[in-house]
Amino acid sequence: MKNIHGESFDIRLEEESSTVLFKGALRLCGTEDYAPILDMLKETLASPAMPIVLDLRELDFLNSSGITMLSRFVMEARDHPGIDVQVLASEAIPWHARSLRNLQRLMPSLSIRLT
Repeated sequence: MKNIHGESFDIRLEEESSTVLFKGALRLCGTEDYAPILDMLKETLASPAMPIVLDLRELDFLNSSGITMLSRFVMEARDHPGIDVQVLASEAIPWHARSLRNLQRLMPSLSIRLT
């Protein structure tokens, strides 16, 4: 299990299930600050036999740099044959439904489940 902690967020990679859990609010300042998170996400691409699950249900806020980071990951995943990416999101958090749908334009096979 790998973790990245910040003042207002926690991200945990559960390697055995290829699940990345996001909690809190991500307000980092640009590509360099998001690089460790993107690197963690890219690690999941090494195991194409399992679906990669991005659990965003407890991520209350993600700024535009964070959306860009997720977009970069989705584009990278799209270029790996056999990769299945699933996003768990919350209907109670307004930005989820609005912003996450754009990721499907980058990777039409991306599955988004709003609960």
